[in-house]
Amino acid sequence: MEERPLSHLLLETATDAACLMDASGRVLAMNRRAETLTGYGEEELAGRPFPGRLKIGGAEIDSSLTWRLAPARQWLDVSVRRKDETEVFATGAIWRLGKGGSEGLLLKLRPEDVSSSGDAALEDIKIKLDAIFSGMADGLVVIDERGRVLLFSAGAEKLFGYAAEEVLGANVKLLMPSPYREAHDGYLEAYRRTGVRKIIGVGREVAGRRKDGSVFPMYLSIGEIWLEGRRYFVGVTHDLTRAKSVEGRLWMLSAAVEQSPVGVLISDRDGAIQYVNSAFSRLTGYSEDELLGKNPSTFKSGHTPKAQYERLWDTITSGGEWRGELEDRRKNGELYWAYDIITPLRDDHGRIRHFLALQQDVTEQRRDKEALAQSEERFRKVAQMVGEWLWEQDAGGRYTYSSDAVRDILGLSPQEVIGKTYLSLFDGGSGRSAQAERPQPFTRVVNCYRHRDGRRIFTESTGAPIFDEAGRLVKWRGVDRDITDRKNYEDALRVRNRAMEAVNVGIVICDARRPGNPNIYVNPALARMTGYTQQELLEGGMHMLQGPGTDREAIEKIRHALAAGEGCEVTLRNYRKNGEAFWNELMISPVPDETGAITHFIGVQTDVTEKRRAEENRRSLEIAREIQLSLLPGEPLRVARAAVAGLCAPATHVGGDYFDYFENAGAVDIIVADVSGHNVGAALIMTEVRSMVRARAREPGITPPAQVLHDLNDLLYDDLTRAELFITMFSCRFEPESRTLRFGSAGHNPALLLRAEAADCLELDADGMVLGAKRGVAFEDRRITLGAGDRLLLYTDGVTEAQDAEGAFFGLSRLCDSFIAHRREPPERIMTAILHDVRAFCGATPLSDDVAVVVLEVS
Repeated sequence: MEERPLSHLLLETATDAACLMDASGRVLAMNRRAETLTGYGEEELAGRPFPGRLKIGGAEIDSSLTWRLAPARQWLDVSVRRKDETEVFATGAIWRLGKGGSEGLLLKLRPEDVSSSGDAALEDIKIKLDAIFSGMADGLVVIDERGRVLLFSAGAEKLFGYAAEEVLGANVKLLMPSPYREAHDGYLEAYRRTGVRKIIGVGREVAGRRKDGSVFPMYLSIGEIWLEGRRYFVGVTHDLTRAKSVEGRLWMLSAAVEQSPVGVLISDRDGAIQYVNSAFSRLTGYSEDELLGKNPSTFKSGHTPKAQYERLWDTITSGGEWRGELEDRRKNGELYWAYDIITPLRDDHGRIRHFLALQQDVTEQRRDKEALAQSEERFRKVAQMVGEWLWEQDAGGRYTYSSDAVRDILGLSPQEVIGKTYLSLFDGGSGRSAQAERPQPFTRVVNCYRHRDGRRIFTESTGAPIFDEAGRLVKWRGVDRDITDRKNYEDALRVRNRAMEAVNVGIVICDARRPGNPNIYVNPALARMTGYTQQELLEGGMHMLQGPGTDREAIEKIRHALAAGEGCEVTLRNYRKNGEAFWNELMISPVPDETGAITHFIGVQTDVTEKRRAEENRRSLEIAREIQLSLLPGEPLRVARAAVAGLCAPATHVGGDYFDYFENAGAVDIIVADVSGHNVGAALIMTEVRSMVRARAREPGITPPAQVLHDLNDLLYDDLTRAELFITMFSCRFEPESRTLRFGSAGHNPALLLRAEAADCLELDADGMVLGAKRGVAFEDRRITLGAGDRLLLYTDGVTEAQDAEGAFFGLSRLCDSFIAHRREPPERIMTAILHDVRAFCGATPLSDDVAVVVLEVS
């Protein structure tokens, strides 16, 4: 008889639900937490098997041997069948007493709905890890054995684009793309069952998925920790996006250099070759191995003057870039002409470390000189027979010859042109520059000159350089043709076309001179708007957009305008190619010619569907707002020993905050609630809540606030679950005769009680879960006696979480200060003063959440 009290005493010291069983799994003793969990009293289960099933390897095992065979001191999933036939889930661990459990078994259980944040060891490690990683760019994610996220660092928020509150409690596979997301839970289950590691304890490259759906590369390291018999996984993530980008860029640059058709050579400061690409090897006939470490003098032909090499070397060693032609010799002895660009490569300190040489074979260009010399005489003769401006320039770009056509083009005589550089004739220095690059033939280059009278003249210039036998530029020879009128027309046409192609509104042009006004132009925006191709719209006409919902009067108005050569504006219902209807705002304008005759019509079409829908939605929301506000109490309530007033300010047209107060059986019932979200759905749920609360109040008998919350939770559970919403609520009942306040809370902000002469506010709170999270929730029923002059403030989190421009919250402290500052005012003045203080704190920042405030004054 003495062991029973001792066993009970030991069991009651446990912080978990604890049950003592014999070797066969039959109940010997239970503590009060176990009785609460199962719904049975100890005497009801004594000698009977414990009403629970253990999950091993994902399967439920319903056998008394399970408890003896289960892994010892390891937290596993347990399904408990309560006395009321409901099923609750918990995690449990077995301690065997005696060898192999021969002396009995100790079962500890932790209900699953108890937040793991209550575990001191886990909270401690989370705080430490968060402190370490809060300032780091890398992300830190901690999950439990089921993959639920327990810690999400600031680095992880930046990396994945989620705020911590969006991820905490969710499955970590939210952060994974397919197919890893679908396989993750199976991997965790296999690891719990077999203990075989695949990625734990090692790092590897994986793919992550951001909130916007984009997939990115990252490096993931996963570790495993045990706290209080529970296993957790810690993941450290590092974004590889930039590294992959740099790696790809380096590959691209390397491939570009290696595959370039131009020969590339890199040497050190002393001229020793460090690198040549394939094109350089093909150009010279030497392989890379034959050239590495050698000097570029290997290619010397012996024909290039030594002074030219000296100038080259002086230029690049002093930090300049050298460009010019060199005659080199291939490995097989063949001579070739190369155009070289040689430039120094500097380090971060500006010191020259290497030289880069780009070489291109210009042998064929050199041979072209002879053909140019043969055509010189013919060129001079043609100059006398054509009206285009024929010219010759020396190597410095000064005119040495000009045909007489320059008079018609620039208003200058040939004598005024000769001796001047072509650059001096340009308007603003535009055009080609013979000195800025390697002289090469050019074709149809557009130049802009200044006419004698100041006008801008555009010419299309074609020319070629003439070289002597030594490869030196001797002169230029070419022709300019006046294209000013064409250029101005083309520019105007190009601007118009670019504008019409770029605008987001649809544009159609039809020919008014042909029967039926056929379309001759349709811009891309109209094709995108209607779903038809531009060709289909050109061939089919705009009547293809008409359908059963198209306004006949609008069509007649369009026809009349086209027939009369007038403009018109209509908004009509059209149809896209896929049958989808849209509202089209059409403006038609006639285009006359120089005689005033209408030659074309331009139609500008704009899709205003969203605009019309927004206007209709805005009106609907305004109506919904009026209905919602009309359901709230319209004026303060005054009864013996009490006065109540309240207000609600939605953040948008309609909101999710709600309050109500009414006299009920000689007492005053007060409700303040907040539905997640502030949209039409939230407003509809609140309307449903009001109806249920009012209906409950009309029932006979007095129902405590905690019971009201319990009944509302069961009644609203299905609707809230389908709508993916939840409700926080504070319900209280004031009995004037005894000045007693009974209250309960469903996860709502605590009410603030300000005693008659107190200097600080007292928070009134009660245990209870938010409505819609779980069925059958028990709510704590509390009561307190109020005195004359006491005031009670009920509010929603839109008050305390209101933010200013810097992101600071109004907070509970400011709310208490405001409440105290206006305590002498009547309830309706107190609540409006608090709302004024909140808006003054926010300044220009609009409220981001609905605000509801109710004040009770006791007299």
